Amino acid sequence: MKNLTNKTYRWAIIGAGPAGLASAGLLLDTGISPKDIILIDPEFAVGDFGKYWGEVYSNTSIELFLRFLKDINSFYFHMRPAPFLIESKPKDGYCQLKHVTEPLLWITKQLRKTIDSAQGYASNLHNNNGAWNILVDDQQITAEKVIMATGATPKSLSYNNIEEISLYDALRPSTLEKKVNNEDCIAVFGSSHSSMIIIKNLLDAGVKNIINFYLIPHRYAIKMDGWTLYDNTGLKADTAAWVRKHISKQLDPRIKRYISNDNNIKQYLPLCNKAVYPVGFTPRTPNINGMGGAPHYDKNTGILEPGLLGAGIAFPREITDPFGSKELNVGLYKFMKDIRKALPIWIQYDL
Repeated sequence: MKNLTNKTYRWAIIGAGPAGLASAGLLLDTGISPKDIILIDPEFAVGDFGKYWGEVYSNTSIELFLRFLKDINSFYFHMRPAPFLIESKPKDGYCQLKHVTEPLLWITKQLRKTIDSAQGYASNLHNNNGAWNILVDDQQITAEKVIMATGATPKSLSYNNIEEISLYDALRPSTLEKKVNNEDCIAVFGSSHSSMIIIKNLLDAGVKNIINFYLIPHRYAIKMDGWTLYDNTGLKADTAAWVRKHISKQLDPRIKRYISNDNNIKQYLPLCNKAVYPVGFTPRTPNINGMGGAPHYDKNTGILEPGLLGAGIAFPREITDPFGSKELNVGLYKFMKDIRKALPIWIQYDL
């Protein structure tokens, strides 16, 4: 790794997934010099998005993915050597996320030609003498401000005598089919987009007994006048159509559904030998100022501490729809919009 220890950057970005790439591109778009930015990542493979979720069908339209790629000028997407496969698909359609990863890998390479980058794991972060010191493997990188686009780790539950199938495996049919057989009885928690994809994946893999524990009924996203009801929490696209057919209108006999309360879990979970827990994510962060995980963040601005900002799935913005319901804003295009909106504040919010 290039020796980067004798320089203080204006901006360091930890994480080169979609939110980290957007942060770098938008900083460049505002006129920040490339020499003042460094991008830090262990692999530069578009984060968990590129590493784990390629087989997942999106609930974001292709049109919004293309706007993410094209609306950040410093991505120079117009200079791509040839169109990507995603560009040939209907704009109002949906796709597997691997088709979004392909152009993002190209953008990653272009950005690394423009700004400094450090390949390694950022393990510790502390402020000293008006700047942040970031330990990346065996080097210390110094920056006046840090954007943490560090991604998030799936949460998990724990029940005795129940084998857990990881979310990473459950959302990839190619690995899931090696983890299950038709004699399994598998519990799936939740009624989210991910939960429903997992139930479909299990049925496609030949599982004949699934018990779904859920807290709230299904929500279907509905386009309104200039906004979308249940935009972040509702089912969309092919997943919504599948759930309507196989669950809402007529429950598939291979699926049993119960409210997730103590009585139902006590009665029905022991029937299962395996379980999947799509129950949310925990921010993946360095040790900050010797205090362990990340501090609370402002869900309006992404500010964690002076000079320390959060972006992406680890630190999503909270929005309120016209009916007053609050949701966390999740999705590539939404991350880009939220970062762009917050940047004027971040630029002024010094350590």
